[in-house]
Amino acid sequence: MRFTDLVSTAVRRCRARPLESILIVLGIALGVAVVAAFAGLIGTVGARNRAFAESLEAREITIRPESGRRSVGFSADVPAVAVTRTDGPPYSLTLNDVERIKSRVSPDVKVYAYNDSFTQMTLQSQASAADGASRLVQVIAATEDIFLAYGAEFREGMGFSGSDVASGNRCIVLGSRLASRLFGDEPALGGKLVWQDEWHTGPTGELELSPAGPVYTVIGVMEPVRSSFLTEMQGGTEDDDPSSPDFSADGGAYVPITSAPGMDGPNPRVDEIHAASLSSRGAAQAIDQIRQVVEAEYQERLRVSSVMDYMKESMKELRSLAAGILVLASAGLVIASINVLNLMLARVLRRTRAIGISAALGAGQRDVFRETLAESLVLGVCGGMLGLPLSFGLAKLMSRITQGTTVSLGLAGVLAGAASCIAASVLFGLYPAYLAARVVPADALRGD
Repeated sequence: MRFTDLVSTAVRRCRARPLESILIVLGIALGVAVVAAFAGLIGTVGARNRAFAESLEAREITIRPESGRRSVGFSADVPAVAVTRTDGPPYSLTLNDVERIKSRVSPDVKVYAYNDSFTQMTLQSQASAADGASRLVQVIAATEDIFLAYGAEFREGMGFSGSDVASGNRCIVLGSRLASRLFGDEPALGGKLVWQDEWHTGPTGELELSPAGPVYTVIGVMEPVRSSFLTEMQGGTEDDDPSSPDFSADGGAYVPITSAPGMDGPNPRVDEIHAASLSSRGAAQAIDQIRQVVEAEYQERLRVSSVMDYMKESMKELRSLAAGILVLASAGLVIASINVLNLMLARVLRRTRAIGISAALGAGQRDVFRETLAESLVLGVCGGMLGLPLSFGLAKLMSRITQGTTVSLGLAGVLAGAASCIAASVLFGLYPAYLAARVVPADALRGD
């Protein structure tokens, strides 16, 4: 029998029992939708994990002072109990601490100072103009190793050097997005930016930014920094609102820490110390090194943290969600498979006499087997055609539940849904088809 004849026969038999066919199709559609959405979630989480592992956030380590200096004593109870108390002000980090930590870690771990602030900046040529628009910019005052840690490449110029930090040279490096917003398509190299940190009363009696302030010369513009969804969530704004700061690595400006206003002296205070491995593979080892150094040198006066620690907690929650969806997907497929098996068995039993007549007229066991299995396959394909559109709606629902994780089916989800519908219909249609092929014509014609 030709394939087209098998399909037409299967469709005719399905139409003869419309309610049963609809139940089978709905059961398979539900299983397909859940399986496809679950495969999409797995693919989305895997892609995000891979992107995060290659990003700056996965490698960056933050070192901050504790709220106060801790000391540990022991109670007079038996057995003695360790008692931790906090004495004195928080430890003050300085540039000397940057060099101290840097000297005790491996060369592939870059340690740099990090002070960030928000200030109004404008082009020097527009600072005195009435319509000179200033922009609120996140300025990172750091040491020169920040560019090595970021793996920065430069579209124009270069980053500042250790000599710039030592001399307090007023130079500035722009992120790619900030350079485009300030200079447009014009070259930024050599441009002058005014750090407007003073306010005065204007002619109208309102506070206005002073056109005067420290002037910084642009010496470099970075290429976009490889970063994960975290940076996009923190600041990758698409609008060009000058009053909205951009928190991303590409939206900030970078200056030598000794050149920032208020950072006087050869050993200025720093808010934080950051460290990062040069490669994503060394991120875990870098965290261990930093923690060992801080514990040995500072006795709990500093706290070491990494975004990777928080991501581990998030991944636990996502894994729990994935496990719940897996149970749901398994239940849906089991229900669909049981429907296919039971209803196909009932159809075979009702058609025993018809099968016997076909066999008596010359139909072989292979023909009967193929006809019954084709009927199951047609029902499975119809269920898959209905389930795949449903899976897109389920993926949107899962995106809302996960709050920030946009679940995309992708090719993997579609293929998983298609494979599940075919597997459910074929695997659980084999046994009814086998029973139909084993019908003995004499026994079937002898019954009522």
